[in-house]
Amino acid sequence: MVFLVFPSMTWAQVPIEPLRRPEEGPGAYTWRVGLGYTPAGQEGLGVDGLGRPYAYTRFTQEWRLTLSGTVSLGSWLKAGLELADITTTVEEARSYPFGEERTTSVHRAFAYSASYEWRLDPKSPWDPRVSLSFGHPWQAGITASASLLRDPVVLVGEVGLRSQAEEPQGWLSLALGAGFVANAWISLSTSASWAIPMDGVGVPATTLGLRVRYGLDPEGKKEVGVRVALSVRGERTWLALEVEAAGRGP
Repeated sequence: MVFLVFPSMTWAQVPIEPLRRPEEGPGAYTWRVGLGYTPAGQEGLGVDGLGRPYAYTRFTQEWRLTLSGTVSLGSWLKAGLELADITTTVEEARSYPFGEERTTSVHRAFAYSASYEWRLDPKSPWDPRVSLSFGHPWQAGITASASLLRDPVVLVGEVGLRSQAEEPQGWLSLALGAGFVANAWISLSTSASWAIPMDGVGVPATTLGLRVRYGLDPEGKKEVGVRVALSVRGERTWLALEVEAAGRGP
């Protein structure tokens, strides 16, 4: 999914400064802490290990704590790292002809990913970039992106290829995003992404996202935000919510 970053603006009682790209000189950094929640449900029919048919209702809750950051190694190169602690709770009610059975299970996983991003032409109005990423559980990808700033709107486009441990191993992703600065305190961004399998058999996925950002300081270096994402994959549809705090420096 495409996420948009808005630069600092003056909060004093004067007109908002023109929108501009954030400085990315050597030593510039960003950080982000996010807490996400994704509920999902499913109903259907099944057969247990003893051959007994049953109808089931399954409720899944996923909590994701994410810590991430980037640092600029120069005006053209940026490195990033993301850590995620994921806890998933699955509750299931099975209805048999003779009664009902309920089960609960909790799964916990840890994931990380590292990335490098090259800024190909900082002076270009399109600001083209290429990034490489890899992580655990095994995944790797390459992404090309470009953005266009037309105050007070930012447009972003992205195309990428990624490989992962699950089948199919090859995916093509396309994404578009748009951001709008409402005032010196609040900005909005929307995104749409589409992933299709390129190697093997898989179910395409579509995600629509909305983010609301609220600045916390006059320099625009700290902010809080809320993200909502609606995802559709085959017959499955789910909604994810995330609250976050982010900042940049120096």
